[in-house]
Amino acid sequence: MKKVLSIIICLVIALSSVTCFASDDVKVLVNGSEVAFDQPPVIQEGRTLVPLRAIFEALGAAVGWDGETSSVIASKDDTVIIMQIGHGNLYKNNETIKLDVPPVIINSRTLVPVRAIAESFDLTVGWDDATRTVTITK
Repeated sequence: MKKVLSIIICLVIALSSVTCFASDDVKVLVNGSEVAFDQPPVIQEGRTLVPLRAIFEALGAAVGWDGETSSVIASKDDTVIIMQIGHGNLYKNNETIKLDVPPVIINSRTLVPVRAIAESFDLTVGWDDATRTVTITK
């Protein structure tokens, strides 16, 4: 009985884990220029996550970190975005936006869902499955 229970527990853990894998071949283009990342993009639950500082800076936003709340604060023009590590909400100028995937820390880098970030700045986001490329344009 213990052996069967152990097998069932192992199966439940294995099947309930979140799908997440590094994807070196994913490219991100902002207005036609490729963004260089020191941590490769990650695909998690069908969403592309990228290092936050690199994507915010590529979009022309200033980035700050609040260590007490584990929150990221980014601003550009009249838009302020706040995200908290592990939480599924993004706050854009005090408006709550539900995220499909929360920001995560991988290899000491905070990764954020690229589509949610770009769309929060009212940019257009596209995905080319054949070339595995995210395109962000004004």
